[in-house]
Parts: sequence; C-alpha cells; structure tokens
Amino acid sequence: MDQYSDLHLVAQEIIERVVQIQEVSSDIELALDETEGISRQLGRTAQQMQIGMTQVRMRPLAELTRRFPRQLRQLSLEHGKSVTLKEKGTGTLIERSILEALQDPLMHLLRNCFDHGIESPEMRQNLGKPVEGSIMITASYRGNQTVITVSDDGGGINLEKIKTKVVSGLGLTNEEISTFSEQEILDLIFEPGFSTAEAVTDLSGRGIGMDVVRKNIEAIQGTVQVETELGVGTTFTLVVPLSLSVTRVLVVECQGLFVALPASIVEEMTLLSPSQILTAADRELIEWQGYTVPLLRLEHWIRFNRPPIKLETESVPIIDQEGALIVTQGNAPYAIYCDRYWGEQEVTTRLVEGNISLPPGFSGCVVLGDGRIVPLMDTEALLSWILSQPVPPFGPAAQPVTSPPQHLSAETSNLKNSTWDSAERPTVMIIDDSINVRRFLAITLEKAGYRVEQAKDGLDALEKLREDNNIDAIVSDVEMPRMDGFRFLATIQTVETCKAIPVVMLTSRSGTKHRQLAQQLGAADYFSKPFKQNELLGRLAELTQVSS
Repeated sequence: MDQYSDLHLVAQEIIERVVQIQEVSSDIELALDETEGISRQLGRTAQQMQIGMTQVRMRPLAELTRRFPRQLRQLSLEHGKSVTLKEKGTGTLIERSILEALQDPLMHLLRNCFDHGIESPEMRQNLGKPVEGSIMITASYRGNQTVITVSDDGGGINLEKIKTKVVSGLGLTNEEISTFSEQEILDLIFEPGFSTAEAVTDLSGRGIGMDVVRKNIEAIQGTVQVETELGVGTTFTLVVPLSLSVTRVLVVECQGLFVALPASIVEEMTLLSPSQILTAADRELIEWQGYTVPLLRLEHWIRFNRPPIKLETESVPIIDQEGALIVTQGNAPYAIYCDRYWGEQEVTTRLVEGNISLPPGFSGCVVLGDGRIVPLMDTEALLSWILSQPVPPFGPAAQPVTSPPQHLSAETSNLKNSTWDSAERPTVMIIDDSINVRRFLAITLEKAGYRVEQAKDGLDALEKLREDNNIDAIVSDVEMPRMDGFRFLATIQTVETCKAIPVVMLTSRSGTKHRQLAQQLGAADYFSKPFKQNELLGRLAELTQVSS
C-alpha cells in the first residue's frame, strides 16, 4: 500500500509538471504571436515612414517649368519668333534630387526646340502653319518611372543634314552611314561635338548640348530618346525613375558576386538545366515561350578581379539553382544567366563616387537590408555594349547542338535531317538594316538547314538578286534606309525573274494597316516582332517546298 502511495505521488507530480509545461508552451505561443504582431506593425510603420519621407522629397514638375514661359518670351523678343509654351501633367510629383538634375537638360531641350525646331514666322506662313509656334511639355507616370516629353510643331530633323555633318565632323564614312537605321542616325545628335547649326550663336553652334543632356539624364539612371517627322515636329522623351533613393530590385548571384537588377525591367525568371542551353555560331541560346533567346553570361563580358567562389552566408537563397532573367532590349528578349536567386527587395540606391569609372552596364550600387553593398545593373546600357562587342568564345556550359531543337516543326526537322548537300539546300535571303537581327536570323535558319544570303536594305537585295536569282524565299524587314520593305515588295513584282519568290515580312510594325498593305503588295506572310521561331520556320518550310 505504501508503494502504491509513493507511485501515486510520483505520477501526480509528473502530471503537474506536464500541465506546467503546457502552460509555459501556451505562454510562449502567445508571446510569439504578440511578437509577430509587433513585427508586422513595425514593418507597416517603417513603410509608412518611408512613404512619408519620399513624399516630403517629392516636388511637382511645375516648380521647374514655371520659369520657362519667361525664358521663352525673352527668346521670342530676341530672335523674332512667336512661340507659346503648353504644359500638361506638370503637377506630376518628382523627387527633389531628380528635379534638380532635370533643370539643365529640360532648359537645353526647350532652347533646342526654339532654335532648331520652330521655323521663322515667314516660313511657317508659307507652309500653311500658324505663325505662332508651339512647344509642349508633358509628364506622366509609367509604372515606377516618370515620363517627360518635350515636343515642338516645327520642321523636324533633317536626316540628310545629320549625315552630312557626321561625315564632315565625326569622321564616319558614307559607307558606314548607309548601314545605319533612321533611329541610329537620329541618335547621332547625342554624340559629343555634334551640331547642325551653320553658325555659332548665343543659342547653338558650339557643339555642346545634346551629349550633355544624355549624360545628365543617364547620371540619374534615366534615358532620352528622340522621334521626328519632317515638316511636323520633333519629340524628346525622357524616362527617369520615380526615386533615386529607394527602388525594388532582384538580387542574384553570378560567379560569387551579388548583383541587383531593377525589378521593373525583368520580364520573368526561368530555371535552367544544362540540356536547355543550345549553342550556335559561338552563341549560347535558350528556348523561352516559343522564342530562341540569346543567353548572356556576365563573366564572359566583364572580368571580375576576384576568384569565382560560392558565397556562404547566414541566409539562404530563394532559389539555389541556375537560372536566367529575361529582359528586353527594344523588341528583342535576352536572358541573363545567374547561379542563384536571392529574392526581391526594396533597397536604398547610391551613386558611386570617385575617379574610377564603373564597368559597362552598371549605374551605381544598392544597400541591402543586412547592410551589404551590391552593384546595380543598368541592363539597357549593358545589352547595348554587349551587342557592340565581338562574340566571345564558348563558355564552360556551352554544348554543341547535335540535333534540331524540339520546338521545330516536322517539316523543318525533316529539312535539317535530309540528305541534301549545300548546293541543294533551299536558300533564304534575309533583308534587314540591323546586323544583329540578320546575324540572329542567319543562325536560326542555318540551324534549320537553309543556306542564307543577307542584304542590308531593299536596294542591296535587288542588286544581289540580279547577280544570283537562285533564292527560294525572302525574309524582309519594313523600316530600312534607301529602300524599305514595302517599296522592295512593289519593285520585286515588276522583275520577271524574281516576282515568283515568296516574301515573308518580319517587322516590329504590328498594325492592321501595315499587314493589309503587305498583303496587297504580294507578301506571302507577315510576322511581327518578337516572333515565334517555330511558326516562321514552319511557314518557310511550306514556301520553299512549293517554290522548289
């Protein structure tokens, strides 16, 4: 009986201890819940404070533009032109530091529109335009960017005049200029020392201006573009970030180096396996949503002065696997290779000060939540620089292509695996003023088993067709110098030996009117960029089979 009593006491004590442990566990859970609630509240408070601090730094664009009407009136009196300034959306809020950086570029663009854009009252009257010229400044938000346009209703920019000035002043030859697209010619006005002014005045002619405008805009991580129509006017478009101090970025790891990319420019992140990487003509490619996309490895282009190591940190990556970030340049997608993905963060951005210039494609740095400093990539500048460089050798992950990609249609796969020798293979001519587009299409078609001829515009294509009319199909762009795609279509129909050759249009113009015009002129098909490779190859297989 005594033993039973002792056991009963021990059991009772154990039960009490279990109850106490359960109570402590419950208290801990309550404390954790309370801590999580406090943490969420602190996060919301910090975010509200950040928004409030950002709003304090924001100022309307009108604070900058309100001094422009007086400047314009003074210029009108000095130079005998009647010009009015119109504003739309100048109540748009812009961070103070960005607004200050925009002051000189906007003032120069205003003076440029007045001097080079707006014609004299007599000329405007002869052209049937209102005697009073008009300059308009507009501002609006686009995602996490601010878009500002400065446009005039003047005479536009004469491309032939630019070509003449470039040949005489920048050392380019007529042959080099003839390969430029209209946009590339327009972009020459941003070259240092370029000016179309006939004489030096207080307004222009010193060769200092548009290059400084672009440099100042790029210094605040912005871009500037120009569009013009002869006799109608010119528009300058400035795209700047909403804030220089805070931005959302994706943090990735490349060869042991952390790199940040603005989240707004990344279309998608896709995982990679070695079997997905194809190689053709010394370039690595991957398949993405039906497109063949060039794969860019930073270590092939930028030499990091450090050994490649896999960083060991207290935190773990979101994705510990090879991947690619899909970004676009113009209408073309590109894939940037990364070893690991560390997630998306809202970070503080900083400019890098000092006399040592940043590598191509980097615009500054960001401060991560744990205090680490990470370089910030400017993908547009990086891709522009990479596309201007020679093709690098194969990387360590490069795999020669031994079979056609799986996305190819049955017709194109049969074409690739056929027993034709090089003389019997169908020949496709590519007509495009962009050497990068021609190179990419040539790689695609040669992989599919075609012989490829290339021409830089419609006139060049006609000359080559006269020398060799053994062409089975033609793939042509629309917008090209000297002779565009539509004029080429119309001309080839009048050439007896060439009018039976099927012509496929491949262009960034996706409008219905352009498609209908191409069909009326005899185009066999019409594809808009970006295009799906399997559809283009399938159509070419049908056309070359019929034509041969």
